Amino acid sequence: MVAWVGPVARNALTGLEATMLLSVTTILIATVVGIALGSVAGTVRSPLVNAPIRAYVELWRGLPLVLTLFFIFFTLPAAGIRLPSIYGAVMGLALWTSANYAEIVRGAVVSIPREQREAATALGLDLVQAMRYVILPQAMRRMLPPYVSLLANLVQATALAAFIGVLELTGSAQRQVARLTVLGNSHALEIFGALLVVYFLICLPLTRLSATLTQRLTG
Repeated sequence: MVAWVGPVARNALTGLEATMLLSVTTILIATVVGIALGSVAGTVRSPLVNAPIRAYVELWRGLPLVLTLFFIFFTLPAAGIRLPSIYGAVMGLALWTSANYAEIVRGAVVSIPREQREAATALGLDLVQAMRYVILPQAMRRMLPPYVSLLANLVQATALAAFIGVLELTGSAQRQVARLTVLGNSHALEIFGALLVVYFLICLPLTRLSATLTQRLTG
């Protein structure tokens, strides 16, 4: 084995662990927030309730994600709040992902016929019970394919965390290229070529799963 491959591979594995940690933590937070906001936006008709939710969704979906990460990374320390960069990355990614998932949930909930909600009310179910037992189980079939697609997009988006110093997969690769450049040969082609393959192998099954679910659940 070529001497430089071993250290690069070990750092890549560490970076892959950070990428998976970022992805899993973010999707867990975003799922909870997205379901809560999307369910309320899809059922409650009050402008006083919907306006803040719509503002949240439009703001974090509309801003470039890297700008959101920079804002969090540089603003919190200025306000006296110092967090490890990976926490700032999770915060920024969770804002973007939860806003996108809230819109997915809202669209799925709205697509359920109103008669279903009226039937739940006629059975004596309150709003929370109707959402839990009647609306969300049906909406889940419609929100699952875009949810899986969003997960693939999130894995790709974790690469932006490298801009605020998180040594995830892309950040680790950048550091190794810089280290090898000092030694005389960056091997950038081999390292970033391998990085492309790794992201492809992670995201391809998710995109294919999303397409399959779309065909089976909404076809």
